[in-house]
Amino acid sequence: MDFSRRQFLRNTSLGLGALTVSSTLPRWLGEAAAATLSGYDGYRATVCVFLLGGHDANNMLIPTATAAYAHYTTARPTLRVPLDELRTLNPIGMAAGAYGLHPSLAKLQALFEAERAAFVCNVGPLTLPMRKQDYEQGTVPRPDNLFSHADQQDAWASAIANPSTVDLPPLLEDKATGWGGRTADRLHGLNPGDYPEVTSFGGKALFTAGAERQPLMVSSSGVLGLTQTQDQDFNALRTQALEDVVALHNGVTLEASYGGIFTTAQTFSAARAAAREAAWGALLEDIQEELEGYFVPPTGTSGWTLPVQLFQVVRDLVAGAMPVTSGGLGVRRQMFSVGLGGFDTHAGQDATHTALLSQLDFSLDAFHRAMTLLKDQGVFGPKPPQATLFTMSDFGRTLVENGEQGTDHGWGSHAIVVGDRVQGRRLHGTYPNLDVGAANNSDSVDGKGRWLPSLCVDQYGFTLASWLGLGGVADRDHAFPNLSAYVAAATTGGFPAAARAYRIPFLTPDP
Repeated sequence: MDFSRRQFLRNTSLGLGALTVSSTLPRWLGEAAAATLSGYDGYRATVCVFLLGGHDANNMLIPTATAAYAHYTTARPTLRVPLDELRTLNPIGMAAGAYGLHPSLAKLQALFEAERAAFVCNVGPLTLPMRKQDYEQGTVPRPDNLFSHADQQDAWASAIANPSTVDLPPLLEDKATGWGGRTADRLHGLNPGDYPEVTSFGGKALFTAGAERQPLMVSSSGVLGLTQTQDQDFNALRTQALEDVVALHNGVTLEASYGGIFTTAQTFSAARAAAREAAWGALLEDIQEELEGYFVPPTGTSGWTLPVQLFQVVRDLVAGAMPVTSGGLGVRRQMFSVGLGGFDTHAGQDATHTALLSQLDFSLDAFHRAMTLLKDQGVFGPKPPQATLFTMSDFGRTLVENGEQGTDHGWGSHAIVVGDRVQGRRLHGTYPNLDVGAANNSDSVDGKGRWLPSLCVDQYGFTLASWLGLGGVADRDHAFPNLSAYVAAATTGGFPAAARAYRIPFLTPDP
């Protein structure tokens, strides 16, 4: 598909005309080496919800056993959740009522008990498996700038906790990429045409960037493209300025000069817009209205951004899963990124965290209800779209509260996974020992309850990428270049079985 610079920019400013996704679209950004449809040849998607600021999972998932709860209350004299206010959980393989959820998480409690949600305990960035002695003596590299917001967000998003110690493949050297984007590099061959595998409505941008593939970067409202103002002189001036910039490159093609996120997003914006409208229009009107209704926040709330983003994910997901013959994109695999900020709760945490958890609870449930409706109504026939939603955050927070009724930066944390294919009603991994004053407590690197992760981000991400279809050693090492060395060190070092596994078993295996 060949455009002049002038035509490309004119179309950009007007909404990019009418492109369509088909086998004629250029395939200039690499192929999958060994990706498969992993036992399900219908549509699958993962949705990353990044909890920006460092989520205090210690007040999300709380043990109820007498001794453990006592240690919790000792560490949190003002922030503790009263035992009788916890929402009871009955994890498989544990005593009834062994854990409880924050009272704001009623819908997540119901999803957990229905085996549609699970928790991955004490997961975080690691270069190699580490014991407390290794941390204290410096015998194993720590993640770069541990406890720093920006650096630990990057560590979660990239699955490369300490870039200086990892032997990166040539395509990744001197290029900041995320594990979502690198997974997209290898899943590309599973989708027809050249439509991007990753769409971001928010979250951490690094997560979506691949070495070969680039994401669609979309506003949280779902709009993609240059927004037209009512000032036509301004619109014309902006268009002319873009044309002048491009003209400086003379004979160099626009794709070569401006390859990456901007070019990819603009190239496919019209295809996306057309597919969204056609696919949504193919749904019955009552289904449209019910889907939309799921994401309308409760009365009395304002400023909730996560339901808006997740509704746009549903709109894109429907467009992606809908066959080309019905106006959709007909893709098989997609990844989405959204974000919710405000979790840096150093002071006055209680009210802030409660409000954030209420928004998260509503949003996760709305998304799951939407996916269930699409499945139960038979919109897509015998192979409905499947989606797994998962959380990431900068880090956990200290178990011990500070002097300002807040908590400080931690390390390992508990993640949430939601979906029909989740091995639900389970706590995957090992919950840490809350007795931070005990001399033999190997879970906390200090007396404040900063948890030394027992599972690494690489294992967490590879579990999701494998479910999408990432397969083969070459694909694994491209998307997760540190994972092989991590597992080898865990094996030779005699670490527990969970640390020696490439995957965490929170997703149901395909037949």
